[in-house]
Amino acid sequence: MADATSQIEIELSGTPEDVRATLLKIRIFLEEKSLQKFEAGTLEIVLAEVLNNVVEHALTDQASGRISVSCRYHGSNWHVRVRDNGRAMPNLKLPEGNLPDASGALSDLPEGGFGWSMVHTLAHDIHYSRKNESNCLSFKLSGLST
Repeated sequence: MADATSQIEIELSGTPEDVRATLLKIRIFLEEKSLQKFEAGTLEIVLAEVLNNVVEHALTDQASGRISVSCRYHGSNWHVRVRDNGRAMPNLKLPEGNLPDASGALSDLPEGGFGWSMVHTLAHDIHYSRKNESNCLSFKLSGLST
């Protein structure tokens, strides 16, 4: 079980390789805190989706892309903050997280749109802001530890 208060902070460049390395660091941190695999997996899934979206959309073609990740466990909640120096979200708003229409043929399924639905399903208190040329996304994952 996690300590009453546990925290990890990681700075990374905006590359897929650094995202993979960061997710591995977080997995090791979670294992050291003796979190159940479900808890670690949920946090990893949400962070993987968020970080990969930052790299793919906000930091595309940006050599000086930087991301910071802060995960703080307190009580039974993970408080997560992701900051980056990439392009702003369209209309300065998060995607709503609605699932794309998947009723057609498998070959007609859209390329994307499923990730934000997953983030909205697994996380709560999701907030996005743009300040001083930086994006800040924060969210909570609750009820993961007792």
